[in-house]
Amino acid sequence: MTEAQISLLGFDDEPTAAAPAPSRPTRLSSKGIAPGDLVEVDKKGRRFHAQVISLQQRDSGRFELELRPLDSRISYRSASVREVIGLWRRATLPQRD
Repeated sequence: MTEAQISLLGFDDEPTAAAPAPSRPTRLSSKGIAPGDLVEVDKKGRRFHAQVISLQQRDSGRFELELRPLDSRISYRSASVREVIGLWRRATLPQRD
């Protein structure tokens, strides 16, 4: 008597699920960004990393980030939340007793 081999990939006669469509990248909100965070910004096609100094709301309701670029060759000092393409949050360590 031969034992049937177990396959983790499925059989050819089983319908396969279609690959999920690539989703649009989620837009960052102003609530997810705080001073001290590191961000990747795409400003007019130029990408750079910067530290967030402050977050201010304009009269129009949109948020503007005050930045300190990590590369000294970058002269941009502000960006909108829409121009942020990456975010690394500042970690907080638990207090020792």
